[in-house]
Amino acid sequence: EKNKTNKYCRATTTMASKSSSANDGSAIQVVVRLRPMNEREQRHGTVPVISAKTKEKVVTVVKGKGRKQLKSSYSFDNVFTAFSSQEEVFEETVKPVIADVMRGYESTVFAYGQTGTGKTHTMEGSLERPELYGVIPRSAQAIFECLKQPQYKEHVVKCSYLEIYNEELRDLLV
Repeated sequence: EKNKTNKYCRATTTMASKSSSANDGSAIQVVVRLRPMNEREQRHGTVPVISAKTKEKVVTVVKGKGRKQLKSSYSFDNVFTAFSSQEEVFEETVKPVIADVMRGYESTVFAYGQTGTGKTHTMEGSLERPELYGVIPRSAQAIFECLKQPQYKEHVVKCSYLEIYNEELRDLLV
């Protein structure tokens, strides 16, 4: 159930999106998605250090053990647990941005996080089955579906897929 606290997560991917539409969609939104523990973490009995509550849009980070344990909670524009589907993430975060794009506004969606936090899973997903598609294939699909509508007689689609790693910028489409 998506509103339950997820106690089996360890890493997060932070996504931010901004579109420059006139109807208040221009605010930057910060969204957090937790990933499930991987097999190695489960085998070694890794203790979860982060939990999330989707309904309350809160992430709690636990530091320390026993009496020295400190919990810090942070609020975001939206929070997704490891149990959230790729479709939920797309529908609630990127789909509204695509509506702005189709009205002619430039928009940006990016994922940020340490290595192994789930950025690729969130952005690309897997092309094995449609329910596993990440936000990039879903976005491309949504844009081209919109362009089939009769009001779009002529169009040009431009996109970038950039990676910043060790302060180096790479275009992943080249």
